[in-house]
This record gives sequence, structure tokens and C-alpha cells, in this order.
Amino acid sequence: MHEQLKSIQSTVTAEDSFKTFISKRQPVVIKGLPDDESFKARSWTDLNYLAEKAGDSEVLIEPMHPESHQFGTNVQRLTVSFREFLLSLQREEGPHHYLTTQYADLDSDELEQTALPPPADALAGEYPHVPRIMGNVCLQQVNLWLGRSTEGSTSGLHHDFHDNLYCLLRGRKRFVLYPPSEIKNLYPYGTLDALHENGLISYADAPVRSDGLPVRVALKARVKAIEQKLSFIPRGKGKGKQDTKERKALMKAHDEALDELAQYTLEAVDGIDVEDEIDDFDALMADMGGEDSDGLDDEVENTSKINAESEDEEENDEDEDEETGEGGIQNDEAAEGGEPSSFSRVPTAFVHHHLDLPTTAIAPPSASMHDFPLLQKTPPPFVVDLNAGEMLYLPASWWHEVTSSSGTNDDEAIHMAFNYWFYPPDNLDSYEEPYKDTLVWEYFRSKQGHHTRFEGDADIGAPLGKTKRKSADKSKDPEPKRSRR
Repeated sequence: MHEQLKSIQSTVTAEDSFKTFISKRQPVVIKGLPDDESFKARSWTDLNYLAEKAGDSEVLIEPMHPESHQFGTNVQRLTVSFREFLLSLQREEGPHHYLTTQYADLDSDELEQTALPPPADALAGEYPHVPRIMGNVCLQQVNLWLGRSTEGSTSGLHHDFHDNLYCLLRGRKRFVLYPPSEIKNLYPYGTLDALHENGLISYADAPVRSDGLPVRVALKARVKAIEQKLSFIPRGKGKGKQDTKERKALMKAHDEALDELAQYTLEAVDGIDVEDEIDDFDALMADMGGEDSDGLDDEVENTSKINAESEDEEENDEDEDEETGEGGIQNDEAAEGGEPSSFSRVPTAFVHHHLDLPTTAIAPPSASMHDFPLLQKTPPPFVVDLNAGEMLYLPASWWHEVTSSSGTNDDEAIHMAFNYWFYPPDNLDSYEEPYKDTLVWEYFRSKQGHHTRFEGDADIGAPLGKTKRKSADKSKDPEPKRSRR
């Protein structure tokens, strides 16, 4: 049995979208694509146009796993020009690789994590960074997804750490959706650290706050946010040079924030090596046009040295732990071939068989359905058939398996999607202030780029931190109008 997902029109107001599904942490099908004037991604379905605009970009593409016949695995990615990749998709004979998330390759420092990775950076003028329908949430990353499969190719069952607005431009996608709470029955590779109230899952190897920020990123941002506020408050004047109460309070808060950051670095919380922790603070600053990350780590340099000395003393103990299987996540990753914490161990073929869905995935010969008895305890999932010209909003940490397919004719041979990831809101009672840590998020907003203009907003160019999208007067437009397409 499968559950059907509700749908809404893309003309819904941003405030209503927040109240009815974003704050409720419920996925929803959205009929239509973003109605922002700056959204021009429909033009990308012309591959010649796409090659002209972004063909020189270097991208990472993923080969299909030779045994499981699926994507979303630890298969080594290949670096090619986007133009070369587009040409390969237009050839009838494969192999046909997949353009997926453009995160940094584990073995390369050439591609840094960024909010606008290639080829999306070359297309940056053709889409809003935050579509009108998403209101005041903050962008984490965008990605273009491209592949070719007439029979259907699968991503594997997993979840993301950010809210997803998935815009289907060509082809078809079938989504199988389970809520975050089903982590108890879906056998993740990672060890659960916390299931936040907004549904975000945090793992022991890389803990994140409820707003999706890694702990150290948030601590560093708090230091810089206080420094920013201090820069606007003049020092005391006169012989005594007495600072104001406000400045004194901020200086005290700054010292406390530095101490907390240093303490986190020193203790390597929960056994995590903070040097290896995913830290996108510098990437956030780069994307927002700021340079505030420079020199911040100097503040904890002495602490890091002390930490390094402690690590030398414990090196022998750690080596013994790794041999006996007690060394934490590093040992787990080695045993599991480096699979991400947020992926399910259940082979995709078993998920499809359990739900009586057609599949092209192949289970490992050594695996058996009896290895995953808890799968039988999962409630009926949502199964969504998404068509070109529609969107799916998926809150952070909703488990999903995606089967992508394209038509058999040359004009239909490609499936293409463009998605937005947003930091998950954790202040769910407020449309205008969707994040609880206002100090940190006001700082990020002040560093971030500008929204494109939309109805009801201030003039284009107003900084995100100074102008927020406000509640609309519903009495003026009681019934949303259909957008012209």
C-alpha cells in the first residue's frame, strides 16, 4: 500500500506555503515551476543552449555502480567538461553517467563546496537564489541533475540534511518517501546523535544543530557576528575611555563565544577530530562575498596546539581501538567502504520488492531480506510520480529513493532537474524569522547576496538581512491567480 501526497499550485503565497507545509515539515507536490520572473530554467531543456551558456564548466559525473545498477554510491566520480557530458547523453550508446551533487571530491581539493557549484554558477543569472514561494529560508546550495535512462535509474534510499525544492524540467521521477522518524527501521550507516524537533537527523560523526549548521561553523559564526556588532559601537572617549554598557556586554559575550569555540576544538566533542569535521563556514563566507573567516582560527591556535599534544599521547590507544573495532566512525567508514551516514544499508532492490514497485536495481548476492526485518515495520510510504513542469518540496531528513526515467525518442531521451537546498528552519512559528539563533542568521544574511525582485519586496538590491519577505494582505488577493507559462 502506498500513500498519496497532497498537491498545491505554485501560485500559493510564500506565507501560506510556510504555514501549510514548510513549518509542518510535510512534503508536498507543487503544480508548476517557480513563478519568479528570473526563473528561466525552462530554456535549459535545449541542450545546445545549455552548452552555449555553461559548456566550459568542469563538472563531476557519477558512473552507475556495476553491481547494484544504481547511482548514489561510493563509485569514483569522473571530471569532464559540461559540454562533453552533454554530448555523451545525446549518444544512444552508453554508458550514460549522471550529473549529481557537485560537492568536493574526497581525493581532490580542486572543487570546493559552494552554494553555486558548476554548472549552476555559469547559469546564475537565470534563476532566483531563493524562489518567492520559499519565503525567508536561507539558501545552502543549488544543483543541476542530468542523466539518461529509459528503464529507470535509482539513487538509493537516503536522506539529506537540508530542505529540498526539486524542480523537474524534463523526464519523470518516482519518489519513495519515509518520514525522518523511520530512521529506527531503515538501517542508516551512521550512528544517531539526535533527531531534532524539526525532523533534522544528526549523526555522531558530524553533529549538526537543528538549523543544519555544523556545530563548529555556528560557533565561529557567533564570534564573527559579535565582532560585527562591536564594529558599529564606538569605543569610549575621554581620559577614562569608558565603554558603554552595550559595548561591555558585547565584549563579555565575545570572550564567552571564543572560549566556547576553543573548548569545542580542545575537547573534540564526542571523539570527533574537528580538523576532519565538515566545516562550510569559509564556503559560506565566500558565497556571501565576505572575508571574515581570515584569522579566526588564530584565536584558537594555542588550543589546537594543546589538542595536538594530547593526540600524540593517545595515538597508541587509538591504534588499538581501530584494530578492535572501537575506534568510532573512522573504523565504521573503513568497514562500510565509506558510505555516507545518511544512506540506508537496505539495498534498493529490497525496498522496491517490499513495496511491489518495478525496479532495475540489483541486490548484492550476499544480502537477504532477512537481514533487514525492521523494514517490515515501516508504515506505507508516500510514492510520488513527478512529471516535468512540477516541483516537490521535501523537508530535511525525509528519507527518499528516486527513480529517474526518460523517454525513448531523441527529444525525450534526457531527464533533467534543478534543485535548491535550504537550511532547515527551526523557528517554526515565525514566517519572518524562521531560525531561532537570530544573532548568527542575521550575520549570515548581512553577508549573503541579494534576492531578485518579487512582488511585495523592497527594491532589488536590498540586503537579505535588512529586508525580509513580510506577510501579505490576503484580503487583496483571496484566490491565487494562475501564472502565465
